[in-house]
Amino acid sequence: MASVIYIESEDVGTAWLEALRRVLEEGDDISTEYDKESDIPSKDSTVLIKINNPFSNPIRSRRGKEKKILKIRSKFGNSYEVYGNLADIFLIGSVQSGYIEEILDGVNDHYLWDSSQSFPYSYHDRIYNYSAFSLEDSVKKEHAVKVLDKEQVKKHEKLKFAKRIYKSGEKEIWKLQNGIEIDLNREISEQIGIESISLSLLNLPRINQIDNIIKKLKENPNTRRAQATTWRPYVDPYSEDPPCLQRLFFRIKNEKLIMQTCWRSRDLFKAWAPNVNGMIRIQKFIADEMNMQLGEYIDFSNSLHVYGKDIKEVRELLNSLNQRERT
Repeated sequence: MASVIYIESEDVGTAWLEALRRVLEEGDDISTEYDKESDIPSKDSTVLIKINNPFSNPIRSRRGKEKKILKIRSKFGNSYEVYGNLADIFLIGSVQSGYIEEILDGVNDHYLWDSSQSFPYSYHDRIYNYSAFSLEDSVKKEHAVKVLDKEQVKKHEKLKFAKRIYKSGEKEIWKLQNGIEIDLNREISEQIGIESISLSLLNLPRINQIDNIIKKLKENPNTRRAQATTWRPYVDPYSEDPPCLQRLFFRIKNEKLIMQTCWRSRDLFKAWAPNVNGMIRIQKFIADEMNMQLGEYIDFSNSLHVYGKDIKEVRELLNSLNQRERT
């Protein structure tokens, strides 16, 4: 049977350590697309993690009796409390390199067009500026968009019911929302002058999904439709590096904002804690906009894994932390 793990924890750091222990102990041995011949299989599980108080127990200094809360300074000059474990050098390094600003402010979005190879996507762009297809996607996959046949439109009952199709003398007219009218007695391609166009030539609408989520929650606090997606079906199935984050879902329960995230694939050792530190700040931003308290953060991964090449290092880390707790 495939390994499926559930973890409930009060804080991010405890959840990370428990996930490492259990994935190593209970995870399936699975090779990956990125392994070298000398690598042992990864440890891989489907994992659901519930963190009851995501902003509790920030990382503290090991020095002094008071053990003050550490503020990690990013390369952009901002200082952040960080939630996780001080031994997680990848978490600390990501905050220092600007990961939180990357998620919240889109400081690296310009690399989507400025860079020739890096940044095939950014979570900020996919969440705050979502489009079904963008110009950089055309490098990976092209699509030809054909103009509709008039008969497709004439037979569409939903358009008739919405009164988007109406009679004008002998003509049957399709009225678009922008006011353009198409005569369905003639081929549509004749009227607009083209039969097909490359999707790459179209500047498709951009959607700030976070703004929409806030609006939806304010209009109806009981809604189950406050979500954002990152996946672009036109291109991501053809990409060698599609986004790991798939969906963000928000719900108000007991007058608190709950956030759930769904991930296709995660590196538990090097990426999970930085991801969570970015996500819970989106949760806090929305809660502040709603003037309400934070609820749980719930994190679901289809594949949460420790790569085979990292297993030895992870075991050494866990042993070191266990010894430190005993002394």
